[in-house]
Amino acid sequence: MSRHLYMNNRRAHSRRTGLTAGAAAVAVVLATGLATALPTTAHAAGEAEAAEVLIPAPDRFDDGPETVLATGSQGVLHREGLSYLWTNTYNSRTKAVPELDDVAEDMLVHGHDEANRVIYTRPRADGGTDVVRIGVEDPSFTSTVKVPAGYLNLRISGGWVLATVERGDGTYELRVARGGAAADDPVVQLPAGATVGAEPVLLSSWSNQLVIGYRLADGSPGYGILTAYNGRVVPLPVTGEASSFRITQTTVSWFSRGGDGGPGVRVRQRESTAAPRVVPIATASPDSDVTSYVVGDNVLWYEGLTGPLYLTPFAGADTTRMLLGSVWGTFLRTEGTGSVVALGRSGDGKNAIRLFSVDGLELVSELVLREVPRVKTADGEIGALSLDRGRLRYMNHLAGDATLHGKVVGTGLDPAEGARLADFPGLTAGRFADGTDEGLARLLRDPESGRDVLVTGDGPDQQDGGIPLADMNGLGRIVDTSPEFVLYEAGGRQYVVDIAHDLVVRDQRAQGAALAGDRLYKSAPGKPGTVNVVDPRSGRATASHDLGVDCVPSELQVSGSLVYWSCASRDAAGVYDTVTHRDYPAPVSRVLLGDRFLAAREASGELRLTALRPDGSTGDLGTVTGLKPPTDDDGRGTTWTLDPAAGKLAWVGTDDTVHVTAPQQAVSPLGVTHSAVPATSAGGWKAAWWLSRPAASWKVTLVRRSNGETVRTWTGEDTRGTVRVDWDGTSASGDPVPAGGYTWRLTAAPADGSGDDVTASGTLRVTAG
Repeated sequence: MSRHLYMNNRRAHSRRTGLTAGAAAVAVVLATGLATALPTTAHAAGEAEAAEVLIPAPDRFDDGPETVLATGSQGVLHREGLSYLWTNTYNSRTKAVPELDDVAEDMLVHGHDEANRVIYTRPRADGGTDVVRIGVEDPSFTSTVKVPAGYLNLRISGGWVLATVERGDGTYELRVARGGAAADDPVVQLPAGATVGAEPVLLSSWSNQLVIGYRLADGSPGYGILTAYNGRVVPLPVTGEASSFRITQTTVSWFSRGGDGGPGVRVRQRESTAAPRVVPIATASPDSDVTSYVVGDNVLWYEGLTGPLYLTPFAGADTTRMLLGSVWGTFLRTEGTGSVVALGRSGDGKNAIRLFSVDGLELVSELVLREVPRVKTADGEIGALSLDRGRLRYMNHLAGDATLHGKVVGTGLDPAEGARLADFPGLTAGRFADGTDEGLARLLRDPESGRDVLVTGDGPDQQDGGIPLADMNGLGRIVDTSPEFVLYEAGGRQYVVDIAHDLVVRDQRAQGAALAGDRLYKSAPGKPGTVNVVDPRSGRATASHDLGVDCVPSELQVSGSLVYWSCASRDAAGVYDTVTHRDYPAPVSRVLLGDRFLAAREASGELRLTALRPDGSTGDLGTVTGLKPPTDDDGRGTTWTLDPAAGKLAWVGTDDTVHVTAPQQAVSPLGVTHSAVPATSAGGWKAAWWLSRPAASWKVTLVRRSNGETVRTWTGEDTRGTVRVDWDGTSASGDPVPAGGYTWRLTAAPADGSGDDVTASGTLRVTAG
């Protein structure tokens, strides 16, 4: 079964335009009618147009830019690309926040606001600052606080603005700006001897309770809870360096590595004066930065700038576990016992904004508020493709890497959506081919010797036990394949590889040659116009065909009884039917031979499709336009190809979408191309039949000739081309059958539903009962 592969390792450079993210995924789309100018002569009168499978080149998609900016009691403010969005927590719906369209991100206030306001600052001409609050869930909460000039380094949390004011002696005082007269703004009453610098330290807040930092009289850090409306501060019992201060409606917490209890998160009730509870957490580093939150009776925490995000319970019903594999940002929601909004990636690889809160069972549950949209970051480019018995392979260039993808496109007369096949990295044009009994044939380069190694199989991890090929520094290509053979060419030589026995069985100079079943078709250099057919294993000639020309073909292709030949040096070519001895005209180059049809790429770049009818006439199957220009003058196997045993064609459009169509539906009948059926059996019998195209079902029966009794029946479904029976010499009941003569019969139904079932029969003598 000829694959007609053409080697071309150069990359195509056409670019697609206007593809959406959804269209660029590797999805299969069925269209009702060809997206090409195929005339109705491709089908019988009144017959519906063939379906078309469309496969866009796989593009690279990565997580788009996403930043969580602030939270409210009922939603999350975040930015995707250039858009400010609000996603609520009650039904996960997202809407734009147009009031922020002209606001720079660095002017936004990060943090939590119980009234669902998004907040930003706006400098005024008088030197003061406007603090603009926009009620997202309820517009009645929209307001503006006018902070006087002279208020420095504003720190804003919810409805409160903390600022410093110079005293005139080089020191500063903290004030809470209310937006009215400066004289009415509370001055923060720090503990005796405590001071602040020019920049306020605002660490967390809930309602009118703000956790602030300052310097004690001895220069050590101090922390306390500020009541915003009156300026009073209650110190917190913090020992040594501390971080990650949080306050919720019920608790106050912080992380510290020093003091009693060792490294851990300190937790105490917000109104309590008791010593805090120490919740130890198992950090990976003794000096890492730790971000922690209290959610119910649990601590959620991570180290460094990203996760993983862990849960450590200190009471209640939950268990220690990892919540996210990595986090890019977290925000505390202070209502109740606390909850956390996190932007991060879970174990399934999805990057999303999530809400972690305590459910009715006192467990921390996860709610996905919004998955981060993926955006296209690189265009894929189809660089090679093949089509064989319902399997499409297409090699995609993406950001410097080449990967071979695959898709089942059906074995019916029309292509149809099917399953995705395994990916193979690193393969390029001419280095892969379907068509063998063992699956995909591919060439790998041995890193030590530099030689090509032939590997077969449909699993990408199958690399051991390959067949070493000629020492040509890994520059060879696969010319053709058949169920048991691969035709390989390198350095001006051709090698027939017997993959059933892992042997190179034939070595010849590069010439016109093609595989068909268990036979090799080759031009005869000493006999112009002659094509010899040989058994690759034995080298024995089994047939010879006279083309009636006086040149030696430099290229051969075989499909069924048809042989395409080309003498490029003599500008002569044609198609010869070895059964009817009829000739058909054909171009000298850029031609592929399918099942009773020919595809030829014309100088204009279009593909001309021609039916080759059994009576010797031809028919116009149409012209494919919009073909992606190849990087050479050919394009076979790089921008277009066909299935030589079917009426299907695959081609790449200018937007790097692969099209699979069926221009020829007058296909050849299903047949048995060759078989390996032993005539005798002494307790065991291994038989194989190779079909010309896929079968939907098959049955083999074994009948005792003396009495007509059917002693065994074997059945199967959906074979791509091979039927195998392995018999142990027993009947259906498990008893050894008597010695004597038997008749076997094979019946197979074509998978495309076209034509009659194929049958074959023969005799078998059992010598031991």
